Amino acid sequence: MRPAKHHSLVLMLAIAFLFLSCGDEDGNPLNGSGSDACSLPNGSLKWTTDGGLKCASASLFADQAMVMTVNGISQTGLSMTLELDSMQPGTYEMKAGVNSLLFTDQLGMAWQSTDDNPGTLVVSSNNASTNLFEASFNCTARNPLGMSKSISGGTLRVFYTE
Repeated sequence: MRPAKHHSLVLMLAIAFLFLSCGDEDGNPLNGSGSDACSLPNGSLKWTTDGGLKCASASLFADQAMVMTVNGISQTGLSMTLELDSMQPGTYEMKAGVNSLLFTDQLGMAWQSTDDNPGTLVVSSNNASTNLFEASFNCTARNPLGMSKSISGGTLRVFYTE
């Protein structure tokens, strides 16, 4: 019976080695040396609010039609939707109707960018040949009750469909 235990131990070690040796695929421009739970196969969407880093860890989708629509959902139930009219590199305002942001917290409360206190969108690149879009954003969003929430340090790096 002792050899069976030895084979089980060798098998478990081999499986552990396989899991630990699997790394990021080479050639994927989204893979970096600092892979984390916020990196999904088609990109990442991260922001800071309520004193902590949040991200789209469950789902991330981007589509470029009339505007660039990006939607990310966290595993804790947060969602972030960006409707970006400005897709070329540059710095732009984020308002209610232009380059808008909609954040929904775990309680289902919606927080939206406003015209009276515009945020900032910085588009760093939009590669139309690879459909890779990169931007950063900061915004003070307001809910229907008039309360404000700071959304800062937002970063977006995502492949999009057309």
